Amino acid sequence: MPDRYSRTQIVLHWAVVALLALQYLAHDGMEDAWRAFRQTGTAETGAGALLHIVSGITVLVLVLWRLKLRASHGAPPRPEGSALLGRLADATHWTLYGLLLLVPASGMAAWFLGAPAAGEAHEVLKTLLLIVLLLHVAAALMHQFVLRDNLIARMMPKR
Repeated sequence: MPDRYSRTQIVLHWAVVALLALQYLAHDGMEDAWRAFRQTGTAETGAGALLHIVSGITVLVLVLWRLKLRASHGAPPRPEGSALLGRLADATHWTLYGLLLLVPASGMAAWFLGAPAAGEAHEVLKTLLLIVLLLHVAAALMHQFVLRDNLIARMMPKR
């Protein structure tokens, strides 16, 4: 097992982080386009909506790539410590992966198939994703500043 993630895994991680931030910034344009579609039955895809769609599809592709790399390269071992924290970390990571697949998939189903139920699911899943992301960030900061095990270095490029 490697002691850190591969360079490609690190780049993909931070690219997904940047794209998720972009998703939240482009949300209003997509929301306006979705509302118009629901009211008129026709889709007006403005710049914000297009940015949201393209970056969402990109997130899906990059997460699939990350999962392929995780399967082929593995992940660094967890730091020594509580078995409970280890199980929580595993559950959080796999929940993140699942949500990072389901959120764009539900958005695509809503937009491209005109499925309102998928749009509603997309909104709920988006909120769950934000909660789990905040938990992930809080855990990383706890490792860095409370446990002081330098866990964050595994997801940073070597210097």
